[in-house]
Amino acid sequence: MSIGALSESLVVDEFDIASGVFGSFRLKSFYQPIFSRAGGALHLTGLQGMSMPSLLGQPVAVDAFRSECSSEVQGRVSALGLAVQLHNYGHVGIAGLDLHVDCDPCGGASVLSLLSERYAPGCEDVVLGPEKLVCEVSSSTQADQDFWDGLEELRWKGVRLAGSFGADRTLPAGAKADLVRIESAWFRKICNEPTARLLGPMISVMRSHGAKVLIGGIDTAHQLRIALEAGADQFQGDFLARPVSAGCAFDETQLSIAVLLGGGQNVVSFRR
Repeated sequence: MSIGALSESLVVDEFDIASGVFGSFRLKSFYQPIFSRAGGALHLTGLQGMSMPSLLGQPVAVDAFRSECSSEVQGRVSALGLAVQLHNYGHVGIAGLDLHVDCDPCGGASVLSLLSERYAPGCEDVVLGPEKLVCEVSSSTQADQDFWDGLEELRWKGVRLAGSFGADRTLPAGAKADLVRIESAWFRKICNEPTARLLGPMISVMRSHGAKVLIGGIDTAHQLRIALEAGADQFQGDFLARPVSAGCAFDETQLSIAVLLGGGQNVVSFRR
């Protein structure tokens, strides 16, 4: 599905903020900050793109929205949500941030065509170059070989590929991940178990294979401490910053780790 084919489903307001139209629903883009550690602070280095449905101006639960989407239109809806995120990235107002997007195999050829056209020779996006895009695979269950081949072609252009640990979001054995996301529910569960110390060695193995590690779903200071001690590269969660809608200002202020942890306690690595 081309960008032109999606244009009739995109509505752009007077501020050039786009939203997607699907029946009576509107898809709006939100971005949640992703942080990296630099000394005693966390600084903003990326954004997680999200497409949130609304109906008559009110937010709608994602599950409720999906129940309205038949399998025949899943690809179009996935591509439409991605198109909104890509369009509105230019209004973030902070140059150089990575954009993490969900490459849903349900979208299949539609999602891949959208990205391939965006980075076709002569059509490269200057604002969001391919080296700034991170494609996170949302599920491996519906991905066929054509899908993986398409992602590899995007990687050749500079797009990075992310897998996931702790859910079904795994990559094929032959696919090399540039980044591994520690799935939020799995991470929060291990934080409540005595096995939390195993996280550090696991991350060390992932990094030894050339992948950076992102931990999402950080909701408390305790969880942040575990993520820091384990040696993760990137950090995301409502405790650090909530998603912000497209067009709103982002706070670039570095976050003090001492303040976040409450009392300036030292962070000692659990890795061995």
